[in-house]
Amino acid sequence: MASPEQCVELVKSESLRIQQYLGVLSAEDMARPSACDAWEVRDVVAHLTGGVDLFAANISRGVQGDSTPPEGFPPASVSSLMARMEAGAQRAISLRESMGDQLLTTFAARCEDLTQLLEGLAARDWDKLCYHPAKVISVATYVDLRLAELAVHEWDIRSKLDASAQLSSRCLPAVMDLMPAFVVGTLFRPGNKQSASGRFRFELTGVVSGSHDIVVENGDSHMETARKGPTGVTFTCETETFALLAYGRTSLDKAESEGRLTVEGDRELASLFSG
Repeated sequence: MASPEQCVELVKSESLRIQQYLGVLSAEDMARPSACDAWEVRDVVAHLTGGVDLFAANISRGVQGDSTPPEGFPPASVSSLMARMEAGAQRAISLRESMGDQLLTTFAARCEDLTQLLEGLAARDWDKLCYHPAKVISVATYVDLRLAELAVHEWDIRSKLDASAQLSSRCLPAVMDLMPAFVVGTLFRPGNKQSASGRFRFELTGVVSGSHDIVVENGDSHMETARKGPTGVTFTCETETFALLAYGRTSLDKAESEGRLTVEGDRELASLFSG
């Protein structure tokens, strides 16, 4: 696991690298559709820009011992997050329109604001709890969340301009740390429409390889280190493919048809996972 200092440096360096990439895109490229439904490339940038406000405000309050909802926000819950996400598409578009030709300049400035905030934190602050619309999380998890957003949204941009685009390998460890802490059971809720229960094993290869189980019980799901012994169904893929699956950028069927994922075991159970 990376140290707080390493995580902050990674947020800084990845933000700068993405800024450099965006800086050479044409106006036509910025207006192209992204891999995010309803968003152009420039709308994704606006989302990453506006996200700093949420991150910075809630981290700042959290390190002061306040993890309660800010004024006007509901208690942390998955339903609160879903409602916020549904309203988020137009919010990003409106923000992009308001920034006009200052979009990239503002993005750079807000990234620097977040870096300065994180650099000013003490080691004891890393475990302090902060409000997030989905659930109360630690400062460390918030930083992983920012790294995951940078990685996934960069892919959203690049993948529509370059078919060979990949998730940042430098961010994948943070993406995987985030999976059990935040993503699985909130953003990624496999089997949540099914009443059946099941244990689904993911054998991940490549960067951040390992064995993980996603357990679905009565419509809820969580992720844990794989138990010894067999399971009903096993999926094998690279870590990047799993991340794209968890973030809704691909599906089990699509990944399998493209040869990026294999399925062993109970096919009926596998269908419950994706249903």
